[in-house]
Amino acid sequence: MTRAILAPALRSRNFRLFWLAQIVSTIGTSLQVIAEGYLIYDITDSTFWLGAVGFIALLPVVPISLAGGVLIDRLPRRKLLLVTQTGLMLQAAAFGFLALTDRIELWNVILLYFVFGALLAIDNPARRAFLVDIVEREDLASAVALNATIFNISSVIGFALGGILISTIGVGSTMILNSISYLFPIAALSLIRVSDVGQDQERKSFGVAMTEGFVTLWQQPTILGVIAIAAVVGGLAYPVIGLMPAYAKDIMGVDSVGLGILLSAVAFGSVLGTFGAARLGTNRRGHNLIIASFILPLLVIGVAYAPNMIVACLVLIGVGFVLLILQSLAITLVQLNTPDRVRGRVMTIYSMLHAGSDMGGNLVIGALAVQLGLSLALTVGSVVALLFASATNLVLPDIRRMQ
Repeated sequence: MTRAILAPALRSRNFRLFWLAQIVSTIGTSLQVIAEGYLIYDITDSTFWLGAVGFIALLPVVPISLAGGVLIDRLPRRKLLLVTQTGLMLQAAAFGFLALTDRIELWNVILLYFVFGALLAIDNPARRAFLVDIVEREDLASAVALNATIFNISSVIGFALGGILISTIGVGSTMILNSISYLFPIAALSLIRVSDVGQDQERKSFGVAMTEGFVTLWQQPTILGVIAIAAVVGGLAYPVIGLMPAYAKDIMGVDSVGLGILLSAVAFGSVLGTFGAARLGTNRRGHNLIIASFILPLLVIGVAYAPNMIVACLVLIGVGFVLLILQSLAITLVQLNTPDRVRGRVMTIYSMLHAGSDMGGNLVIGALAVQLGLSLALTVGSVVALLFASATNLVLPDIRRMQ
């Protein structure tokens, strides 16, 4: 009874299987994030490449995302997720093998990033859309909040563990552990029982079907505004995480263990943010989204000028807290206001803009950091985010009234 009251989505056996398995898998993904970032900076010693590698690999993913949205709506989502999770496992194993045999080079990292991004371009929106297949509609907001905790709970463990593992067993073995973690969601998806049918049974041409998500958003500008806030404000805050290897080494003067501690602070804040999202995500969602969009850039500026590790960790907890609330509110508003038939395509657009803005933010802030220094570059990005949030609030005041 208590479990149902605190988290109604956990009443669903299918959701429990899915959620618990994804936690294990995402711990592995956190190991991959810290291992790849550490390796790129170790190879290049450049904030530009640290931001550029992910962005370069993301560019060809856009058409894959658009096509993937149609597949998510037309194909059984459970079976589609089995394919993407298996592909992610093989990608991680290849990365680990190259690193273990000392064959890894920058072009290998870019290529594997592309494979990783291409699979996630389908996997991320498919997982979000899959929630409506495994929980009742009245439990959807609970499922969205719990789904958001997957990344954050796992990151607390994964980022801290990643720093230790890299310094003890190396990048290659760390990536092999990541590949093993994908066995858990593969097993869980095999045990989940749902009706394996697609939601969109209208057999329109592929080209027409690909545009329907954009048409839906064009007809609902407030939803487009919500997605834009999450993409731009969240994307300009993301370099705090994406450029953390440079921040740890150049500003805080710490090694891979310190890097893991800093990233874990963000993740810990996100876990706390889950409880905040549960409270703020039941009413006045649009109003709370706008408030979060103003607070987050101010916290990033605080990180940029933190005088020591203790202050940096405390402010990073705040960044993780507010970033989780921003993302959770945005996803919930989009999910609740999107027709089931085009849900996969709309969530693909959301995921594409979210990933693109994160990588774009890394690229822009990383390039600025070469010229201005990382602290000033983060400040510039935060000012732009504040201006965008202000403009969106003025142009689309209906966002504040969204429930």
